[in-house]
Amino acid sequence: MSRDTDRDAAAGRDRRRFGWTVRQRLLAMMIGLMALGLALTGVLSTVVQFASLDERVDNELRQEVEELQVLAQSGQARDGVPYDDVSVLFRSFLETAVAGDDEAFMALVDGQAVLRSGGDRPFDIDHPEVRAKVEEMEVEEGRARIESLRTQGTELRVMVADVALPEEVRTGTFVVVNDIGRQEGRIWRRTGTYAATALASLVVAGVLAHVVLGRLLRPLRELREATAEISTDDLSRRVDVAAAGDTDVAELALTFNEMLDRIDDGLRRQQLLLDDQRQFLDDAAHELRTPLTILRGNAELLRAEDPEEVVATRVMLLDEVDRMQRLVDDLLMLARSQRHDFVRPQPTDLTELAVECMERVTALGQRQWQLAADAEGTLPVDRHRLIQAVVQLVANAVKFSPEGSVIELATGWVDRASEEGVRARDAGAAEAGHYLALSVSDHGAGIPEMAQARIFDRFGRADNAAHVDGSGLGLAIVQAIAVAHGGAVGVRSVEGLGSRFTIWLPDGSTGGDEPAGR
Repeated sequence: MSRDTDRDAAAGRDRRRFGWTVRQRLLAMMIGLMALGLALTGVLSTVVQFASLDERVDNELRQEVEELQVLAQSGQARDGVPYDDVSVLFRSFLETAVAGDDEAFMALVDGQAVLRSGGDRPFDIDHPEVRAKVEEMEVEEGRARIESLRTQGTELRVMVADVALPEEVRTGTFVVVNDIGRQEGRIWRRTGTYAATALASLVVAGVLAHVVLGRLLRPLRELREATAEISTDDLSRRVDVAAAGDTDVAELALTFNEMLDRIDDGLRRQQLLLDDQRQFLDDAAHELRTPLTILRGNAELLRAEDPEEVVATRVMLLDEVDRMQRLVDDLLMLARSQRHDFVRPQPTDLTELAVECMERVTALGQRQWQLAADAEGTLPVDRHRLIQAVVQLVANAVKFSPEGSVIELATGWVDRASEEGVRARDAGAAEAGHYLALSVSDHGAGIPEMAQARIFDRFGRADNAAHVDGSGLGLAIVQAIAVAHGGAVGVRSVEGLGSRFTIWLPDGSTGGDEPAGR
């Protein structure tokens, strides 16, 4: 209990050390990047507007002077005879020119204001500070000059142009004033509006991002919760990946679920293996108990003074020891079948394999032996293990068939789409384009239909086989050898007519026209 508490406390310290969650970090990063982008956009936009404002105002001021010069050259009658009276020129210009909302004109003759543009302006062009600035600015004859002046609560851009006409002895001065401070104020107000809009956009984007990130990262949250809840006693928790869509987070959650599936499957297999091992030990103990009881009973009842009884008991005891030895050997064989190196495949000629099998089995009994070696080519198999399986099948056929009956050993290729190919996969063989079918057929007692499902289990025997000597492990060994090759074993039998046992081995192909081993 103390250890669990310490572990929970350590986990709490680790979580506190990590600080912000992934969602908070991503949200802060997104808002920070958006804020930086909006700020840079606002600053650059403001700088560009101020720069363009200065250039535009100066161009507008020069344009007014250029229009005045054009009017002066065209003459009063627009006949190309220049004006010769500066007062008339100014009056004609002011009658046709329209000053903008932030602009005002003033005409001076010999330093005296004679004309001004009409309209209300937030500034007075004839203000003393403006007049002083005009007098202060020294302009060469026929030239113009622009300077800035801060007055009347704003900044004015003042252009003074000297107007010289032929035969005019008076001094003409044309003044154009543009309220650039008011226009700068408009830019600042737009900048403030932009800042408020950007701030509102950040708030809205933050709320939306918070919701979206919550949905996208929900598998991570569930992943954290799942890892905290999962134990070896309960691996059923899975992370919902539907809400994350097609994202890396969903891929991570899916990978986590697949990992749990593999772990869960491994634990189930391990549990099945443990259950199988316990059953295996129980069955082995049960099978060994009988010969041990016989040995003990006969040893206790043995009368040493009777030589004939001693000899008979000795023969019987040795027979029981041999039976126990065979049982132990079979048990060891099944135990080894769980090892990865139980079979060691090597390219093997199938015709030679069939012939060698036939040579081994003909000594097992007086039968009419037949060989149908139709499978040609080579296949990577463990020749010794496969011969062992065939010998076991033939030994069973000999036990359950009458002397002189036919026993056939046959090999052949079967296509995956054929009935035999379907039977092979249904029995547990790996997917392949073709299968090597190695069968043993007899005309013996056959197997009852109800018993055919259990004869490949360890110590599983048909009811009509009780009188036949054997441990009940032979077919289990055959199945272990077939499974180790990626194949399977099956039986077709009719009680009283005989049986046909078949081992199917995949050729490793994916469905071509020819077996891979040919």
